Amino acid sequence: MGRLLLSIALLAGLSGVAFGQTSPASEIAPDGKLRVGMIAITVLGGVAQPVAGFDGQKLGAAVEPVMYPNPDAYLQSFGKGEWDIAIGPRVLAPVDKADSTADLWAISLVYVAAPGTEFPDIASVDKAGVKIGTIRGAPSDRALTREIKAAEIVRIPLSPTIAADAADLLRSGKANVFGADSGVGYPAAEALPGAKIVPGAFGTVLVAAALPKGRSPTVQALLATKQNRLAWCRKRSTRRASRA
Repeated sequence: MGRLLLSIALLAGLSGVAFGQTSPASEIAPDGKLRVGMIAITVLGGVAQPVAGFDGQKLGAAVEPVMYPNPDAYLQSFGKGEWDIAIGPRVLAPVDKADSTADLWAISLVYVAAPGTEFPDIASVDKAGVKIGTIRGAPSDRALTREIKAAEIVRIPLSPTIAADAADLLRSGKANVFGADSGVGYPAAEALPGAKIVPGAFGTVLVAAALPKGRSPTVQALLATKQNRLAWCRKRSTRRASRA
């Protein structure tokens, strides 16, 4: 919840300046409609939608979600004019086609171990003979492709039932562990009796909002100064969490 509030606070700053007197709402949401691009993964869409809804309210614009079925489709959407703002993994936002805000929140990448398998920590997973399942083209796939040296990576497509698909892959023995963001990993572990989350995280997905290249200098300057506001929001969120 703290990260969600942080995201809303950050975009509130974006709405309050970029959509105020210095930059009309029509620059971002033409025709009174805010098209928001996002990936159909529970942890991303589940948080991105309320943030987008808040932003649309500040604009006085109706939010129209533009859902992409997989990370590659989201990546390929940049530069095509299919959305007005996108909310997703920073690594999937090409710098030559979009300008991104500061990081809105971070999502841990975790391993789910199949029943009967034991992995004491993240490092113990990368061994010869181990099969690691993941979502094809997702940030988890990118991280594993970059870091894994000995284990075999087994990729499956993203689907609306991805947590159940991950559990099935582990149940079938086609993978010993499944690596994904926590919004997929924990539900997958719950869906498969005996499955466990391996201690630690093998990576982090940094999520940001992105605007198409070519927005006004006011919007560009605002994006460049969001780090200061983000730091303030993080400190405030941390203080509140420590008091809770």
